[in-house]
Amino acid sequence: MIFTLTYILLAGILIQNFYTHFFSEKRNYFSFDDRRFTDDDYLKVQDLGIGKIERIFLNIMLVLSIMALSIHLFFDPVLSIWAIASVVGMLLLLNVIVDLKLYTVTYSKSHLFMAGLWMIIIIGGLVVFWNQSVNDVDVEFETDAIAINDEPPIPFDDIDRVEMASGAPEIPFDHNLFGTHLQLHGFIEGEEALYDMNIEDRTSDMLVIVTGNIHTYINDREESTTKEWHETLKTQTE
Repeated sequence: MIFTLTYILLAGILIQNFYTHFFSEKRNYFSFDDRRFTDDDYLKVQDLGIGKIERIFLNIMLVLSIMALSIHLFFDPVLSIWAIASVVGMLLLLNVIVDLKLYTVTYSKSHLFMAGLWMIIIIGGLVVFWNQSVNDVDVEFETDAIAINDEPPIPFDDIDRVEMASGAPEIPFDHNLFGTHLQLHGFIEGEEALYDMNIEDRTSDMLVIVTGNIHTYINDREESTTKEWHETLKTQTE
C-alpha cells in the first residue's frame, strides 16, 4: 500500500497547489501564505516573480510525477523511487528559493532560517536515500553461521537449501526496496515467501539462501566472489 498512498499523496499535493495558484480567491501563491503581508509589502512581493517560478516548478513536478508512475508501471518499480524523490526535492527547493526572495522584502531572519532548514533536509534526505540505495554486500562465514551485512547471522543448520538464480523475483507494485539500475536492497513480501534482497548487480547470477519461507538473495559485483560464497556455503550445509 505504501506506493499507492505515495502516488495518491503526490496527486493531492499537485492538485491542491494548482488550485491555489490558478483558482483560489483567498491566496495567489501556494508556496507561502501571502495573506499575512500588508498592502505595501504585497506589492513588493508581486515584483519578485514568485508566481512565474511557481508555475515553472509546478510543470516540472507534474512531468516528474507522470514519469515516476510510468516508470513504476511499465519499466522498473525501484527506479521510480528516484523520480518520486525528485518531486519532493523540487518542492523543497522551491521553498528555499521563495524564502530567500521573501527575505529581500521582509528582512526577517526566519526566512533565512527556513531556507537553511530546507537545504539541510534536501542534503540529508539525499545522503540517506543514497546510502539506502547503494550498498556493498558484506558476507562473513562464522563457525556455524553466515552473516550478511548487519542482519542477524543465519545458522547453517537453519538453511534448507542453497542455489544459484539468474535473476531476482518479480517486483510487485508495492514493495520495500531501494536501489539503482543495478543494485537492490530491502524486502519483497510475496504470497508464499519473504524475499530479502542484498544485490550489488542485478545483471549477474545471485546466491539464494532458503530458510523456511525466507529467501535471501545476495551477490557481489564480481561474479567470482558470488560463486565462491556459493561453494563455501554448500560445503558448510551439506
